[in-house]
Parts: sequence; structure tokens; C-alpha cells
Amino acid sequence: MFVQVALPIPKRSLFTYAVPQGMTVAPGCLVLAPVGRIFRTGVAWSLSSEPAWREGEIRQIAAVLDETPLLGEELLRLLEWIAGYYLCSIGSVTAAALPGKLEFRRKRRVVWCEDAAIDRLPAPLHTLANRIRNRPAGLSEETLAPHRRELKALLDHQAIRFLTSWHPCALPTDTAPETIPLPSPPPPTLTDEQRRCVQTLCAALEHHRFTPFLLEGVTGSGKTEVYMQAMQRCLELGRQALLLVPEISLTMQMIQRLQGRFPDTLAVLHSGLTDPQRLRHWQRVRSGQARLAVGARSALFAPFANLGLIIVDEEHDPSYKQEHGVPYQARDMATVRARHTEAVLILGSATPSMETLANVARGRCQHLLLTRRVGGGTLPVMRAIHLGNPALRQAMGRDGLLSPPLREAIAATLGDKRQVLLFLNRRGFAPTLLCYRCGQAIHCPNCAVTLTLHKNRSRLLCHYCDHCQDPMDICPSCGQLSLFQFGPGTQRLEEETRAAFPEARIARLDRDAVSHDARHLQTTLEAFRDQRLDILVGTQMTAKGHHFPGVALVGVVQAETSLCQPDFRAAERTFQLITQVAGRAGREDHQGVAIIQTFDPGHYALATAIGDQAAFTPMEMAFRRQAGYPPFRRLALLLFSSALQPEGAAYCQTLKANLPGSADAEFLGPAPAPLAKLRNRYRWQLLIKEKEGGRLHRVLGPLLALAEKLANRRIRVEIDVDPHSFL
Repeated sequence: MFVQVALPIPKRSLFTYAVPQGMTVAPGCLVLAPVGRIFRTGVAWSLSSEPAWREGEIRQIAAVLDETPLLGEELLRLLEWIAGYYLCSIGSVTAAALPGKLEFRRKRRVVWCEDAAIDRLPAPLHTLANRIRNRPAGLSEETLAPHRRELKALLDHQAIRFLTSWHPCALPTDTAPETIPLPSPPPPTLTDEQRRCVQTLCAALEHHRFTPFLLEGVTGSGKTEVYMQAMQRCLELGRQALLLVPEISLTMQMIQRLQGRFPDTLAVLHSGLTDPQRLRHWQRVRSGQARLAVGARSALFAPFANLGLIIVDEEHDPSYKQEHGVPYQARDMATVRARHTEAVLILGSATPSMETLANVARGRCQHLLLTRRVGGGTLPVMRAIHLGNPALRQAMGRDGLLSPPLREAIAATLGDKRQVLLFLNRRGFAPTLLCYRCGQAIHCPNCAVTLTLHKNRSRLLCHYCDHCQDPMDICPSCGQLSLFQFGPGTQRLEEETRAAFPEARIARLDRDAVSHDARHLQTTLEAFRDQRLDILVGTQMTAKGHHFPGVALVGVVQAETSLCQPDFRAAERTFQLITQVAGRAGREDHQGVAIIQTFDPGHYALATAIGDQAAFTPMEMAFRRQAGYPPFRRLALLLFSSALQPEGAAYCQTLKANLPGSADAEFLGPAPAPLAKLRNRYRWQLLIKEKEGGRLHRVLGPLLALAEKLANRRIRVEIDVDPHSFL
């Protein structure tokens, strides 16, 4: 027999190996296979009596590391589909799907030869180790050397940590939960709108076929309770359910509610867990002990045997797009998996993506609406402050961030014993140091970006490569004492807020604040939720999924920050951010207010977010259709980089000269990427835009093959199908 093996290497093909006589292998099992002089861990994909490769010697697999398949047939089909769609190797996709790495760094010393450890080794390692341990007295090292070399090769390339992560006997006994469940009160009484949505979803679950829904509900309308009721019905029908959330750390309150409602059948799957923890949850799902799983995008690959419901919460969120490695979009792949498993799919959002709204318009997705807040609360009153007003700018001062109307609203809110959320989607104290004489900014030496000033650490930092240097007073370009702090950041906003309201209890929440303390995020959110803080200053970490009962005022300090990105989705993301963060206000029995400070109140993304929100979608769709962007045309991005700028530029010219004509797509570029240098590599990109009536994938395979053929080893070539970032 022969087995096709997926290995975690860039080659896009499977690898053919012979199965030793007497060895049992099944698709989905983990195997150890020789690659050159080393051994690599891979997944058995398929078996056949004839080899798929006949151009040389076919080697045997060395071992089956787990006789129970880690991946079932349905998951293998999904991974193969993803590899084909995103033009990635099956091995890379498989490695991304498993709850631990297939490969780890080598260990220089063989520590498993101790007696206590040998019994934990799987075959054939156990046999080899016993040969060494039980050698006859007087056996020379020369005679023993081949066994030592064979064992060392297997151990080095299977890796010590791999055994502790995967081998069941090696798992730690500590199985304490990662979060503390909230007490589970009886399910609340549903509103009429919630009840209609639940009835529709339950009827679809009983039909046991693929049915996609968009659950669109205003902020605070009770989408989570609709999810839970649908999950409950799915479990009653004997099937399993999966809930995807954008970022697990920002939705711990939802997870605690799920643990309270479904205490014995919930698994949590996300990258923040240790390898043994992730494996434990994975095994609970695979065994059927856990019939409900929740996690970020990688939870899409949970090994369910009878999946009946997939929920994608905040389906519009860009976090569902994997930017590194395999560039899959978890929302889209959830749709594929739901179709494969005949499951009901719920895409939930207060601000749905244009792609999902287009599918609703085309009849591919049923639309469920929640138009009212639970408990009779009303949506916040939105108010725009035009920062371009000269009198207002004079009153604020050159570096002021809080306008007089916003300051007055904060004071009034604190006087009423309510809370304030201040939002600025830019961390640090100032985006850069700028020279007012020559106009030059202080740039990162490794990346084509400016360094961000972090005042509390007295450092200039690059948010891409982590380059760090001391601030300076003299401009390195013109030599003048003329540098000043240009632009706002959350640290500056926090400082100004503390100075204006010295008696208030204030905290800041952004990536810098939580990077050195894993508990800071949760403790800050809990303190604000429990009204032990008066003002929370933060980035988009504060904008999504949170329920803050005491917040009466939301202040958006500079609303157009995200409009300045070189991205056709900039208006959509700005509209979504403003709508979501404003929705944190007025969740209980008081009227909420959102004050939006902006230099461009006339931009349609801001004008509709503040005024008629229903008007945004037709305006954005008209722009996308005219410009030929998704959801009307599909895109792909070919990216290439080089450590040498002239070499990369020459490669661009060669590629451009060899681009074929196509009736399916047009090529824009190659051209330098907006972020033209990153981590000391120069970057270019080629945008492939599908023509009307064309088929994008007819072009991508040959184009990628051409790009790789023309490149030398120093040119790195990557492709991103359905890109979400153009930097």
C-alpha cells in the first residue's frame, strides 16, 4: 500500500510513501516520514494500491504517531478545498488547522533516554530506546552507535515538545478552566423580534440542510441570546454547534455566559491557550464529549463529527482574515464548511459587510432583522463636531484633542454619575516626531513607516518590526532644534483627559497597555463594566462586543483616522467603527449620546453613521460597482519582496514584460507596495482584478507559476486571494 502525506512545507503537492508491511495507516492519522536526511511530521491523506509518483525511489513512512485519525473525512475535504482556493500547500493548511505545531525546533540533547521517560514514547521510539537501555553488559559503543544515531534522528526531528503536546500520556493533569463561568440565570423573555428569529432558525435546524442567514441587529438588540437559543435547539437535535468570534480576548463575557449555560459540553479553542490546553479541548470535541465549541478563526477547524450549526459573530470584522501564513477568510470558509456538513449558518452583525449584504440581495442568504434594543432602550443620539471650525480650533489650542462641547458633555455625564468612553483608533502618544523646518519625520530604519512616540516608555517604536530608539530634539535631516510631536495618540488623549478631570477614575485600553500584562485587559474591562472606573480611553479594542451598562457618553476624538488608509474598504470600516463604538452608549434605562469629532463631517461614511445609517449601503455599493471592487468583482494580490531594492525592481520589470493578456482579469502593476519596506525587505505588489463575466482562478494558477519561475531564491513570492489589507 502507498500513502499520500501532507507535510508542512511550501510544496503544493502531496508526497508519496510506502506503508511498511504490518503497519496500519488511516487517512487523517499523524505519521513520521523521512524527508532527505531528516524526519518530518505529516498527516496521512489518502491510501492506494498504486503509487501516485513513479519518478524515483519511494521511501517508507517511519511511524504512525497516533492510530486514531486526528482529522475526519469532512475536515480533510475542507482543507483540500482551502488549499485549492488560496493556492497554498495542503501541508501548510493542515498545519494551520491542527491545535499544535507539526514541527518544533531541534533539541541538542536527547533527554528521553532516561528510564522514567522511555515508557512515554510511542513506537518505534520506545523500541529503539529499550534497545539502548537494555543492552547486554559489555556491549561496545561502536556496536551501539547505529541505534543511537537512529534514535537521535527520530527524536530530533519529531521534537521533544511534540511528544508533550500530542502524546496522551504526556499531557499535564491540570485541567482547570481558563475562565470562570458566570452564574446562569433562566433564559430571558424574548422580544417579539427575537422570538421570530429563533423560530425561523429552529425550523431550519430541523430540516438538516445548508441554510445561511444574516442576523442583522442594532447594537444591544440581543443577538447573543438568539445565538444561544439556536445552539440549545441544535444540541437537542443531537448535532453539534460552533461559534466563531473575532478576538477571543475581547469576548470573554460571552464565553463566561456560554460556560454558565452549557457547562459540561463547551470547548474553547484559540491561540492564547497552551498546546496541552488546546489539545485537551480538541480531544473533547473529537470524542464528542464537547458538542459546542467557541473560538477565534482557527476554531473553524474543530474536529466535529456531526456539525449542525455555525455562527459567525461580528461577521464584518477584519480579524476573520488571516494575514500571515495561509491567508484564509474564516467567515467565507465557515460558509464552505456549513455547505459541506449540511449545517445552518448564522452571520451576525450590527453593521454587515458589503459581501454579505450582496449575498442577501442575490437571494443566497436569508435576512433576519432586530431593529430594537432589548429592554426598550433607545439608540444613542449622534452629534458631529466640526474640528475645522477656526474658533473651535483656537479654543482647543494647537495640540488639544477634546473640544469644548465634548469637555462639557464629559463633565455633565460625570456629574450624573454615569460613565464615558473616549475612542481614538491610534495608540501611542504621537504618531511621529516631525520637523517644522524641513518637514521630515523620524522613520524606522527597517520599514517605510514613521516611528511612534510612546511617552510613558520614553521611546520611539516601530509597530511593525519592534525597532526601538530614544527620542531626539535635533532633526537628523536639517540639524535644527525643530522637532515637535505631530498627531494624536491614546496616551496623549489619556494625559489630556486626566489633566481636565483630575478627580475622575481613568484607565486606558490599547495594545500597548495590555502587551506586558495578560490580565490587564480583563481586569480593566471588568472594572469599567462594574462602574469602578469613570472614563475609559481606548482604541478599537473597546468598540466591539462589550456591554457597559453605565456608559452614557461616547466621544470619538478623531473620526477620520481610518479613512486615510489606501484601501477601498476604508469608508466601510470607518462607518462600522463609528456605529459600533457609538452603540456602547445608552444600553440601560438612560439616553446615550455619541459625540463625533471630525475634520470632514461631509464624508458619506461619517455623515451616514451620524445621520441616516440606512443610506450608507446603497452609496457604498454604487461606488464598488463603478470601480469594479468586491462584492461585484473579485481580487487577488501577488506580493513579492527582496532584501535588495535594485534586484526587486528588476524582477518587477521582468514580470511585467511577461504578463499574459487575459479575458478573465486585468493586471494593475507591479508597483511598490504602500508599505514599501518592511523588516528590511523591499516590497512590490500586483493587483489582479477580475473582469466582468471573467473567472479569477483561471488566471491565478498560471500567474503564480510564472512569478515563481522568474524569481530566484532571494525573491519571495506570495499570493493573497480576496485580500483585506493592501499595505
